[in-house]
Amino acid sequence: MTMISKVKPLVSEKADWFEDWFNSPYYHILYKKRDELEAEVFIDALIKFIQPNSGSRVLDVACGKGRHSIYLSRKGFDVTGFDLSFESIRHNKKFENEKLTFYLHDMREVFRSNYFDLVLNLFSSFGYFEKERDNIRCINSHATALKKGGIFVLDYFNAKKVIHTGDSSSNIVIDGINFLIEKSIQNDFVRKKITFSDKGHSLFFEENLLLAEKKIIDKYFNIAGLEVYKLFGSYALEPFDEKNSERLIVLAKKI
Repeated sequence: MTMISKVKPLVSEKADWFEDWFNSPYYHILYKKRDELEAEVFIDALIKFIQPNSGSRVLDVACGKGRHSIYLSRKGFDVTGFDLSFESIRHNKKFENEKLTFYLHDMREVFRSNYFDLVLNLFSSFGYFEKERDNIRCINSHATALKKGGIFVLDYFNAKKVIHTGDSSSNIVIDGINFLIEKSIQNDFVRKKITFSDKGHSLFFEENLLLAEKKIIDKYFNIAGLEVYKLFGSYALEPFDEKNSERLIVLAKKI
C-alpha cells in the first residue's frame, strides 16, 4: 500500500467544493486533455528567464497529478510537490525518487520555512476560498517557504478579461460523458456549475475562483513581503496586457 504523507492537518473538517471536486474521478476525466507540451514549453521558458542554479530546491504548490513537478525533476531540480487531493498524491507517488517527493497538504498552512529557491503556484490553483484571509494565508505560506531572495511564480487567469467575457455555457463530451459547464460572474468570483450524468446517476460539482485582478495580487504580495518584478500574459511569456491577455503570470522576489 502506498504511504501518503500529510504534513499538516487540513484546516477544516467539513469538505469544501475543491476537496469534493479534486478528489472526484470526474475532475480528472474532464481535464485529462490538458496540453502536456504546453506545460513543458511554459516551464522551459520560465527556467530560461529565471535561470535558477542547477539543483535548486523547487516547490510546486497544488501540484495536481504532478506534470510540472515531474518535468522539473527531469531537468535536474530538487522538487517537492503538494496537493490537497489524496487521489492526485496517490497517483504521483509512483514517480518519486531522491529528487522528487509529494505530500498531502493544505496550501493555507506553512509547509517549510526559508527552504526553497523557487515556489510555483500554476494553472489557476489559487483563489479557492470565500474568505479573503484564507487567500492571504496562502500567499504568506508560499513566501515563508522561500529563502530570502527566492522567487515566487503565480500563474492565474486574467480576471479583467474573464469579467469582460461574461457568463457562458458549454457542453464538452469526454469518454461518453456530456459535461454541461455553466460559468457566471457572481460576487467577485467566477463560478462554474458542472452538471452531467454517468452510470444512471445525475451529478453536480462546482468551481469557485476569486476574480483576483492585479491590484488584489499586489496587495496580497505586499502583505507577504514579496516584491513583484515581472508580469507575463501568456505561457509564451508575452507581455501582460490587462485587457487582452489570457493569463496573469506574476514573478516576485522575497525581500
